[in-house]
Amino acid sequence: MTLHSSSARLALFAAAAVLLLAAALYLIGAGRVSFWEDESWMALAVRGDLPSVWTFATERGVHPPLYFLLGWFYTRFTGDGEIALRWLAGLCALVGLAWTYRLTVDTYGRRAALYALVLAAGSLFLIYFARIARHYTLFFALSAALAVVYLRYVSDAKHKNSPQRRTAARDNLPLIIIAVLQAALLYTHYFGVWMALVVGLHALLVLPRRDTLRVWAALIVGGLLFLPWLPAILAQFGGAGSGLGYVSRDLLLNLRAYLDRIWNGDYLLGGLLSLMGIIAVWQRRRARPGALLMLLWLTLPLTLSLLLNLRFSWFIERNMIFTLAGLYALMGAGLAWAARLPFGRFIAPLIVLAFIVLGIARYDTFWPFITPDWRSLAGAISNDARPDDLFVLNGEPYSLPYYLDQRLPAPITLTRLNAWLDTPTENDRIWLIDANWEVRPQARAALPAGMQMTRKHVLGVLVAEFYQRLPDAPRTTFGDQIELGVRLPDALNATPGTALHLDLWWRALRQPDADYSVGVYLVDAGGTVVSQQDGGFDQGRIPALLLPLNQWTPDSRALPIPAALTSGPYTLTVAVYDWRTNERLIPVDGLPNRAFELATLYIP
Repeated sequence: MTLHSSSARLALFAAAAVLLLAAALYLIGAGRVSFWEDESWMALAVRGDLPSVWTFATERGVHPPLYFLLGWFYTRFTGDGEIALRWLAGLCALVGLAWTYRLTVDTYGRRAALYALVLAAGSLFLIYFARIARHYTLFFALSAALAVVYLRYVSDAKHKNSPQRRTAARDNLPLIIIAVLQAALLYTHYFGVWMALVVGLHALLVLPRRDTLRVWAALIVGGLLFLPWLPAILAQFGGAGSGLGYVSRDLLLNLRAYLDRIWNGDYLLGGLLSLMGIIAVWQRRRARPGALLMLLWLTLPLTLSLLLNLRFSWFIERNMIFTLAGLYALMGAGLAWAARLPFGRFIAPLIVLAFIVLGIARYDTFWPFITPDWRSLAGAISNDARPDDLFVLNGEPYSLPYYLDQRLPAPITLTRLNAWLDTPTENDRIWLIDANWEVRPQARAALPAGMQMTRKHVLGVLVAEFYQRLPDAPRTTFGDQIELGVRLPDALNATPGTALHLDLWWRALRQPDADYSVGVYLVDAGGTVVSQQDGGFDQGRIPALLLPLNQWTPDSRALPIPAALTSGPYTLTVAVYDWRTNERLIPVDGLPNRAFELATLYIP
């Protein structure tokens, strides 16, 4: 084994170790907070069939559909859980790190590449977006890949007259890849157009005319492949008005936001690393084509984006994540140059360590995770909610359905508050949910008559109130102590293998004599109990001795229907009994076994 091959293998092992550490870093904290609106877009977009992903991104998204389409295929294997969806971003980040390493090896050598890889792995910019279900890390990875393929084409173009001249078919392969990568960039993020501008301008400056035209043709083909998305662009930008309402036109503020994130919040250290990179590449004439590309990459899109933002408010620093590979390749070159100076081999690793440690320490300063806790709210609601409840929401409409659909046996239907106020829909069970600190008074005013709030959950800005329709009158009284009310449909049906949901209501006429329990039973024609559900009042929340006097208390029950149950009529009964002695209270108009017949249930 030669010394050269030994050092190459060692560098490869070191790079693999850095990637493994980066993967661990991306997984840590991936489930720290619940999904927020943009992540929930992703979660809901990938649930339907493949054509519906395109439709979803067209009608309800604000970005092109490639990441959604990639997520659709990905979730067929992993499912659509929080960690699975967020890990797709982590995988894209790791691919981007690998391309960053390759870009720096090709341009500045293995030592610079290892420095660049470590810097990128510790970037707070990447750490954040590798932990959320968004498309930005794919944007980063595709940009790095395009830079690698293009610079290899530039290198090959300079050796076309050598004895090892390539065949025409192989000579065109990089151009085909450039076209595909450029199209993929556009289908990932609209800022992908900047990479076409950077590559096209670089080709004009460094390549012969014929090769420049070939590169331009490849970029144009990439643009033509993007034409099917043009109608969606017109629809999305047509509804955008003068820009995004949550961005700023402040030039310095936007520039600082970008520099904060790419320099890990430390201007002195980040600026020093960038300056070292510029000095290093300027001293290496052979690497100047790559250096020019990276300088164009880092300056041209940022400058044009900030200037355009003065007219059309659209600049957000996260959209510039595609510049990271160029930045860290430049910094890696600077560190490799510094490592050759006296004491540099000791100072350079310390600079890298300081950059990463400072970035991680300042992570929460730049990404404070102030998102509504939809996950916890859905967990609280799911204890009482059913898929056929009416959910009226004032707030973003994606996160709550995502979490509730994971917890309930069937997907829910969400109604936006304004739509419900225009056409109120009646239901015996209505949830009023608001993401702005309190339920709107007009929402309560639109409730049908006879509704009572039976649950309320408050989690920060999120508020959920559950309203149920009160029974018209008591159905029976148990032992002159407890009245039963119930609302049942005229025809009661159930499917084997499911559960029958019942809303019972109780109120005490006086303090009960004992700590009674409730039993709900399904009885066949021969009098055999085929299913039952027992427990305290209000699903065990309220002991019988604490039942409110003359006030209805809800008690939602879920009676399992055995899968092997044969078709036909069954009797649904309820009993109140002392759980210590099994002695039942006698109901008015009860059955001989001291149970009360609620209804006849038909099994198809």
